[in-house]
Amino acid sequence: MVILSNSSLETMELGKRIGEKAEPGDFYILIGDLGTGKTTFLKGFAKGLGIDSTITSPSFIIVKEYKGRYPFIHIDAYRLNSYIELLNLGWEEYLNGKNIIAVEWGDRIVELWPDEYLKISFFHKSLETRELHFEPRGERFKNFFKNLSL
Repeated sequence: MVILSNSSLETMELGKRIGEKAEPGDFYILIGDLGTGKTTFLKGFAKGLGIDSTITSPSFIIVKEYKGRYPFIHIDAYRLNSYIELLNLGWEEYLNGKNIIAVEWGDRIVELWPDEYLKISFFHKSLETRELHFEPRGERFKNFFKNLSL
């Protein structure tokens, strides 16, 4: 599925709607160049989870945890040299089925992708417009977009 977003507000609203449908154990992979809207999307996603905290990319600390309707783990893999660095940060602890995990720059940790995930690729189309490609994988995300008003 491909969706065009014509502003950062639209990108946040899209993230919010998807966050409202997120469930414990969900894994979201965000891929795209700098400035394509990954963090903007996750700001809305967090609102959809009922999180009121300010969402910023954890570029230097790698992992941020937020409390909302469900625990939300926000990972930024941009500065990782290897997926092993994430393993050393306690990766296994996050995979308890109770957390919702979203990874910016997820293409840097392909070795850690689970069997089921929603991959979202972000592309610049113009100064304001972004193209988002959604690629669901696994039973959980098979019908994810059904009844989702976008």
